[in-house]
Amino acid sequence: MPASLPVKRNKWSCTLVVILIVIIDLLVLYFLKYKGQGLAIKEFNLFYTGNLLNLISSLFLIISIVLYTRSSKITYRPSLLIILVMLMTFMLAFSEIYKSIGFSSPNFYILDHPLKDVLKGFFFSVYKFLEFLFISILWVTLLGRKELLILRAFINSVLIVIFLFVFAFFYLQSNKEDHFKFNTYKQGKYVGVVLGAAVWSNNQPSPSLASRTEKAAELYKLGVLSKIQLTGGHAPGEMSEAEVAYHYLKNKNIDPSDIWIEKKTSSTIEQIRFINRAIIKARNINKIIVISDAYHLMRVKQICDFYNIKVKVAASDQKYSFDSRLYYRIRESIALLVFWFFAI
Repeated sequence: MPASLPVKRNKWSCTLVVILIVIIDLLVLYFLKYKGQGLAIKEFNLFYTGNLLNLISSLFLIISIVLYTRSSKITYRPSLLIILVMLMTFMLAFSEIYKSIGFSSPNFYILDHPLKDVLKGFFFSVYKFLEFLFISILWVTLLGRKELLILRAFINSVLIVIFLFVFAFFYLQSNKEDHFKFNTYKQGKYVGVVLGAAVWSNNQPSPSLASRTEKAAELYKLGVLSKIQLTGGHAPGEMSEAEVAYHYLKNKNIDPSDIWIEKKTSSTIEQIRFINRAIIKARNINKIIVISDAYHLMRVKQICDFYNIKVKVAASDQKYSFDSRLYYRIRESIALLVFWFFAI
């Protein structure tokens, strides 16, 4: 038996173990995404955008590992594969531990999101960045560019992240919210869900909250809505977003018996989860119109798709300057990417 055969077998044995770990990481990530949202794995949908992106990146990594192993022009380094895949796995585990334990953090916000939530997204994003770095290192090696290997791979990984951000940015731009015709839906008795927004000092609704609530009142008076569900928890030192919106609606002569209040949710994801559990499943109501600002609704629909629930959406009449629209588009693009990949 040629001496090279045992070497090749050992090489491929190592590669297969690394590929197996990559596959396990992918399956664990899928499991964590659905577990974190309180969904059963039977509700898994491979063709959901975020699940497809996870699958594509893992498949590309596996293909890169196979090509690296097959190449006769480079020196096969099993330690490189093992170190990189273990870094990925460690980061995935660490991210979930941080998410589960929920370390306390200062009352500090980044892009209008609490620091603790930003850190969750950051740690999971590091895991995904390590995957891109893994792919980049293998391809830079395959292309024979050994000089500044890590720097080249790092730059390539950053370019992948930029590409994904641009994709999400234009995805939000090109997929507009549903503009339903009121006369089409007047006969349907919908529940309008107003997503919470900031409360200003002296328990005054911010322009965004006021505009969303105003749209709900408009649809109610047109006969589109039979009930209005207000969502949103407490602002520091103020009444909850839902309570502030409730008082706003009472001043619009809306029957209080047609207003439902939820005061515990603090994020879009929590509010969609509330719709799924408390309205669709508990009340057996499927005719729902989610009301929010226009820039927000595409991500709302993506979260609903993840939950396999169908809703209509209606944009408030809130107008924003160019700078504000750009800021919200950037924020939504980042949030959409994080949700696609990690469901957080």
